Amino acid sequence: MLVSIYRVETARGGCGPYTAEYEDVFGNMFAKHRAGGHPSPLQDEMLGWIDPEEHCGFATREQMHEWFAGFHRLLHVQNFVGTRYAVPLHTVRYGRTQAVFRRGDHFPVESFRLN
Repeated sequence: MLVSIYRVETARGGCGPYTAEYEDVFGNMFAKHRAGGHPSPLQDEMLGWIDPEEHCGFATREQMHEWFAGFHRLLHVQNFVGTRYAVPLHTVRYGRTQAVFRRGDHFPVESFRLN
């Protein structure tokens, strides 16, 4: 069974925004997210960890938009888009606010502008 997972990533390459490469650009977003309401997979008691092969995402498009509220324009300017992956259910772990999934050889089935 395939399920949809939504993710914010670069339009080319599929890199997420939470990397050292973007710390200067997204410093305000990082600080706001660390301040509360945006637990990392390590802080989410339903997840507890993230494997190197796993990527963060969301069960719904609405959850993804809420997570990045106030930063959509900045993400867009930096060439980030919303994506939807269709991945096997057994490759997904759901947490309180995020999901992690094994992207493997899967590619987005849909990309869309963040707004």
